[in-house]
This record gives sequence, structure tokens and C-alpha cells, in this order.
Amino acid sequence: MPVELRRQLAEVYHLPLKELLPAAWRLRLKNFPPVLGLATPGSKHYDSGDHRNHRRLFVTISITGQGCRLQCEHCRGELLKSMYPATTPAALLELGRQLKDGGCRGVLVSGGADLGGRVPLLPYLEALAGLKGLGLKVIVHTGLADLATARGLKNAGVDQVLLDIIGDRETARRVYHLEMDPADYGAALENLLSAGLKVVPHIVAGLNFGRLAGELEALYQVLSRDCRDLVLVVLTPLPGTPMAGITPPPPAAVGRLLATARLAGPRLNILLGCARPAGRHRLWTELYALRAGVNGMAYPHEATVARARHLGLKPFFSDLCCSLL
Repeated sequence: MPVELRRQLAEVYHLPLKELLPAAWRLRLKNFPPVLGLATPGSKHYDSGDHRNHRRLFVTISITGQGCRLQCEHCRGELLKSMYPATTPAALLELGRQLKDGGCRGVLVSGGADLGGRVPLLPYLEALAGLKGLGLKVIVHTGLADLATARGLKNAGVDQVLLDIIGDRETARRVYHLEMDPADYGAALENLLSAGLKVVPHIVAGLNFGRLAGELEALYQVLSRDCRDLVLVVLTPLPGTPMAGITPPPPAAVGRLLATARLAGPRLNILLGCARPAGRHRLWTELYALRAGVNGMAYPHEATVARARHLGLKPFFSDLCCSLL
């Protein structure tokens, strides 16, 4: 089966795009209702003719503040700067109370990684359970979680866990500074799944300095396990990082990956996540994603929403994380 699945992924991926996209679209129509989930969580302002988001309805929290031991090449801690800091369990629970009182419905608890690629969650398990006790939706970004952390998160009652899957050893070393191979990411995924958690794997297209390398293997790691959801995001060059001037993968390449995921995972809930380049790249990526048969996306362009309606889809908006669509 592993050899067969890898062969299937490679064969599908290399189909001509003019065959790949229509086949993916037909499969989407066959297996899913004609609706398109659109996520607009409060980490970014969103205001279109269709919807204006509530900035405090869903927020992102860093349990390490702006600190990250790994200092990955694509981020260098920049993504942590926009998050609410809560660097002790008591601070996390108090922040949760304040957010809940302000109308918040859910949180993503994340943070910088340690030198093993793990978000240091073990001291926060009781506080995470406390957030659930407040009635909040709680999603956790784990990094390479071990079994003890996975079981602790299950006992805390978190709603979902998010895990980036790297399908290329060179990418893990060059970008994340980790001597890990795809099997290590598969093992972390197994830890989370075996604990009974709802896991939403993420794949970053172009993570290796804009070059596609290992995305199909990452997709294999997801499809070879009992995963029902997948979020694909696209490398977004950030100022202040070594990748600031990098050219991300073109929209057509992103569309090819999404269509491959759809054909290889006919009933997989596939989402285009919030991290992707702005401008025309954003719009064209979304349009390719629609044709590739995604179930939803984050922060859609107005033209994408109009195109979805033209294709017969019924868009609906949610101010929660796209993984909850």
C-alpha cells in the first residue's frame, strides 16, 4: 500500500493541469454539498461587501511570547509578534477569562518551538483544560509532539491540534534547523492520532526557500493515516527573515498540489489556509483552489466569492479558524 499510494500521488500530480483540475472539481461536486466555507478569524482585519469580521471572536495566543529557540528561516519569530502573549499557565487562564468576557469564542494556542521542534505545552495542560471550562473552542499548535503531550492534550479536552508536516529532510534541516526526516513527522502525527485527538495537518507549499520539495511526501504522510482534514498554506516571504526576498510557488503549482490532494483524498476536507502571499498571487491562488475542489479557505478575495457563486457554490462565513470549518 505505501508504494501504491506514493505511485498514485506521483501519477496524479504529473497529469496535465487541463485534465487535473476538471477531474478534481467533478470529484468535489460528487462527494460534497455545494457549499464553500470562508474563515475570517480575528488575527487579520477582513471587510468585504459580503462580510466584516469580529476581531476578538477568535484570537491566537503564544505561550512563549515572542521567543522561539528554533528561529526558523521563514519566520524568525515574526509570526509570534501578532499573537497575545501568555507565558505562564496562570497568565494563559487569566487571558482566557478576559477574552471570554469580551465576546471571544475560541483561541489558537501556539508559540515558539524548542530545539526539538516542540511547542512546550506540558506545563500548560491544566490551563488548557481551564480554557475549555470557560466554554471556549481551543485549538493547539503542537510541533513534534511526543505521546505524553498528546495524551495530556486529550485529557485537557482540546478541540483540535494542528501539526505542520514536512516531507523533505533537507527542508527540515535547512529551514527548521532540525535533523528530522518525514518519518519523524509521521510519528508525531501518529502520537496525536493514537491519543484520540482531532488532528488537522498543515502542509506549507514552497517552504524550502520557495522551491517545491517534499510536498507530495508530506501529503503521503497525511493520506496514509486516518486524517479527515488538510490545510494547505503557501510560503509567505516575511520582512526581517532570510526569506524576505524569496519568490513563492506560483498559483498554478499550488492548484496542482490541491487538485492532487483532492483526487488522492476524495472525501478529505481540504482547506486553503490563511498564510499565503498577498496581491494578485492571492487572488489567482484562490481561483485555482476553487477549481481544485477545496472545501473552504481563509480570508477570500471578493472576486473569489463571486466566482464561487458563479460556479454554483453557496459561500458561508465564519470568524473562527479555518480548521473549524
